Amino acid sequence: MKLIDQSVKIIYPSTLEEGIAELKKIEIAGRNCWRSEGKITEDSYGPFVRSLIKRGHCSPVEFGTAMFEIETSRDVMAELTRHRLASFAIESQRYVNECVDEGGIRFIKPLFYVPRNHEFTEADYSDGTYKNWRISMSWEDHMQRAESTYNYLINIEGAKNQDARKVLPNSTACKIMMSVNLRELLHIYALRSSPAAYPEMREMIRLLKIEVDRVLPGFLSEEDANE
Repeated sequence: MKLIDQSVKIIYPSTLEEGIAELKKIEIAGRNCWRSEGKITEDSYGPFVRSLIKRGHCSPVEFGTAMFEIETSRDVMAELTRHRLASFAIESQRYVNECVDEGGIRFIKPLFYVPRNHEFTEADYSDGTYKNWRISMSWEDHMQRAESTYNYLINIEGAKNQDARKVLPNSTACKIMMSVNLRELLHIYALRSSPAAYPEMREMIRLLKIEVDRVLPGFLSEEDANE
């Protein structure tokens, strides 16, 4: 059993230069609407793209694309893949036996998780940490039982992966490749960063924004999340 954190890695654009190239594609498409190509300069793409977004003229934003590698839990995956204007390739539980291929099943640590060896302070008993630790220990024990049952079904009873996976919980990790146009990325960010969103989805979006900010600086703004 492996307890891991959610992770997000942007595959494309992978550099600031590639990110700028995507924003310049959007500018070229957008300026065609007003035949203002003559106003393009080396650094006009940034203000122009932000202007498109603020005015809600977002069809040109669809010309930009991004690709991500996301490792998250099955419950977050179920929410993410409801966005149908994105493409997803998802690690298969039917064909992949993690106990063989990874040396143990990967489980995503929930936000409430407190490690078994946590050293408690007096404050921990009043701020919810102790309660979360108790919940975490029950959760961790259940993950261990799920892995043990999965192994038993395959190795002792001869079950196939596709049948043994029935005992695996929502916390089971999966790796997702997501390709999305930048207009849909704006929509995903606005919806899933909302305070009303599932907390673990918000955490995944927070990680995604860190990656996007690295190669598309300023594209995902807090203002967009509130629009």
